[in-house]
Amino acid sequence: MKPIIPFPGENLLELGRRCDAVYICPKVGFVRKGPLVAYAGKDSQGRNLVGDIYFNFRRIEVHPKAVEAFAEATYIKLRDQGLLDSFDTVCGIPHGGRTFGQMLALVACKRFAYADKKPKPTEAGKKQEYTWDLSQFDFEQGERVAIAEDVYNNFQNTDNTLSEIAVTGADIALLVGALNRSPVYDTIYTPQSGPFTGHEFPVIASIREVYPEYEQNDPAVVDDIKAGNVEFEVKKNWARLMGR
Repeated sequence: MKPIIPFPGENLLELGRRCDAVYICPKVGFVRKGPLVAYAGKDSQGRNLVGDIYFNFRRIEVHPKAVEAFAEATYIKLRDQGLLDSFDTVCGIPHGGRTFGQMLALVACKRFAYADKKPKPTEAGKKQEYTWDLSQFDFEQGERVAIAEDVYNNFQNTDNTLSEIAVTGADIALLVGALNRSPVYDTIYTPQSGPFTGHEFPVIASIREVYPEYEQNDPAVVDDIKAGNVEFEVKKNWARLMGR
């Protein structure tokens, strides 16, 4: 497999498609001819939210120049908004946020750290959940940290991530990512719980594009849910999902 090199000025979403990183559920009219995909967020009954579009940054990670293009786009936004001096360290949240965050740290000349991923007990038929371990890195008290994720879906797990990083003594400055697809949060995120409740964090992403998401009892998806037409292990079954 040859490495994918971005074209000059290439649209990042098109670059993602060239990296085989974008799934869009095929439809004929309103009838899905492929599965829905599960997102990390939960509906009112504790079930995974679902949707028709998935941005798989793991397919981009294997192409360093493509990752660099995403990092440079975020760097430019940070520079243009006067935020480059607001943080000292980029902390990557695995796995995609670690790859993206390290490249951003390189481009922005910042320190880099990352969390290790530890699985939580998860019920069958639900998307795997994780906690973060930062014990391998030292943080100075008040060190200003930019949290790096590959994709911000709906920010339902963000408060927990912020709380776990706050234990290190670091001070969270902002959130950065390759894609912010949240239907709710645009350029500012305000935690609803934890040590940063009510604080406004800038959200800077290489791509800002809303992807609709649905509760599993939503009329738009309920028939597919009943038929089992949903993929919960998206990355593991990517080839099948893409029809290969």
